[in-house]
Amino acid sequence: MTKPHFVWHDLNTTDRAAAQRFYGELFNWKFDGDDYAHIKAGDQMIGGIRTIGPNEHMPPNWLGYIGVDDVAATVDKMTKAGGKLLMPATTMDNVGTFAILSDPTGGVMAPWRSARPEEDVEPPGRPAMFTFCWDELTTTDMEAATAFYTASLGWKAQTADMGGGMMYTLFKRPGVPDPTMPNEDKNAGGAMIAQPGQSFSYWLAYVAVPNADDTVAKVKRLGGNVMVEPMDIPNVGRFAVFTDPQRATIAVLQPAM
Repeated sequence: MTKPHFVWHDLNTTDRAAAQRFYGELFNWKFDGDDYAHIKAGDQMIGGIRTIGPNEHMPPNWLGYIGVDDVAATVDKMTKAGGKLLMPATTMDNVGTFAILSDPTGGVMAPWRSARPEEDVEPPGRPAMFTFCWDELTTTDMEAATAFYTASLGWKAQTADMGGGMMYTLFKRPGVPDPTMPNEDKNAGGAMIAQPGQSFSYWLAYVAVPNADDTVAKVKRLGGNVMVEPMDIPNVGRFAVFTDPQRATIAVLQPAM
């Protein structure tokens, strides 16, 4: 496997049937499975949906899985770097091994190793429409967060000026060239500092869409709640953030042409 990057996303929800109706109409996703529904965008499997159990004390959420070569070794690095183990390494026969941790600032993610080697092959080119295209950490402590991901995953933090006084941190994958940007390493994701008064950190997943405004209009019609109306990011695209009817937060990005 190449350097660690997000490879899968799970929706933990209180109403799986309602969530499937919402996302199925919003993104034209298809679903397969009973207790755990696999999400299919076109011909690509991109994640799953599961129901939160009665003894799981958490709100509906999207959880990102980071592909790694060795889950146990990654958990060891993460805990030594200040991460908190929320679920120990668990192996599912013929599926894979994963664990769930939070970084020192509270952002939750899951290191993952598939049991099927073909799933470790990174798709070439830009993410397809209606697949996950970006993962972004909003953190209460940028220095602590970047130190953690650098030490445990080998990512390199690079600061970018987004204009208007806004600075953004890119998590680079050293040694993994980006075919769309000469002389640049691929990104694993990004990070931004939390707004004043925000006391928690979280990872936010983005889905690529052809038109952010049309998607937001559909979100409102389907009962979602828009948190950030469509906005332009120079040279990146147009994005929006919303919650689904069960209040799990997700974002969309209309990539710049």
